[in-house]
Amino acid sequence: MSALISVVLQPLKRLGQSLPTVASTVSMNNLVKPESFLMSAIRTKVRCYFPRPSEVKRVRRHGWEYRMSTPNGRKIIMRRILKGRHVLSH
Repeated sequence: MSALISVVLQPLKRLGQSLPTVASTVSMNNLVKPESFLMSAIRTKVRCYFPRPSEVKRVRRHGWEYRMSTPNGRKIIMRRILKGRHVLSH
């Protein structure tokens, strides 16, 4: 198994060694740094935890009574009415 991994990683090591030479040829006037491209390829971990939604919090924040209790909330309700939304609030 380790031989297979080394066979796969050999071209990647060569590619990594050739990238600094390409980065040095790029002019320094560019706004995007070449390192940022390399770092974006590494950041692929997906967040595996998401809190379960609480219906009480949802209704208290986005509910009809809360919307109607503030002037901006009433504007939101009116915008949704004028747009033709079937559901105005939670």
